[in-house]
Amino acid sequence: MTARSVQGAQTSRYGVLVGRLKDGVEDGGKSPRYEIWVQGGGDFRIAVNVRSVDGSEVLAHYDPAYTPPASLDLAALAAGPAGFTAIATGPNGKGLDCLRDNLLPIADMSPLPPDGSGVNLRNLLDGQIERAKADGAAVVVAFGQYFNKGADETFKFSPEQGIHDIHMMQGNSGKFASDNQIRGDGALFIRFGDGETMALFVRFDTQAITTA
Repeated sequence: MTARSVQGAQTSRYGVLVGRLKDGVEDGGKSPRYEIWVQGGGDFRIAVNVRSVDGSEVLAHYDPAYTPPASLDLAALAAGPAGFTAIATGPNGKGLDCLRDNLLPIADMSPLPPDGSGVNLRNLLDGQIERAKADGAAVVVAFGQYFNKGADETFKFSPEQGIHDIHMMQGNSGKFASDNQIRGDGALFIRFGDGETMALFVRFDTQAITTA
């Protein structure tokens, strides 16, 4: 699968990662990402794109007090098995679908710069990461594509594994058309001990929001 960010993945499976948050940091480069270290049955890295390799703009829906629809039981996921669990995609799959499941007001997603002096993705995530590190009951629930390779270059754990493509995986064209999948979208959630949930949904401005 062609990826928005180059991960060098040996294995590509969609699924959900559940675990405790250890740390987070922005990683620059051609396709900058916000990297999150999660522990749950091992060490994992979540790579959240803040810009695409093709220069397309990131559109985001960030909600620090997200209320999920009944079809997305984040409380059960947070209380369930830690680690990565594969999920089937496709018309009969069980993964997230931003275009079909009423997960967010997708037409209202707006540009969110990766950094700068105003409101940006880095300072929003920095604040939530620090809050989660101080909350012993906080749990990360993230949907995306699994990857694994050698030693982790960001957090230095081994073996390296984690998930990327933490964004909508539909409406792509051109060189990213092969990424399209139904019920296989990425998203990031942090569920805190008091039950409050942060949600981050991301797509690129080149992705259509009306698809067949």
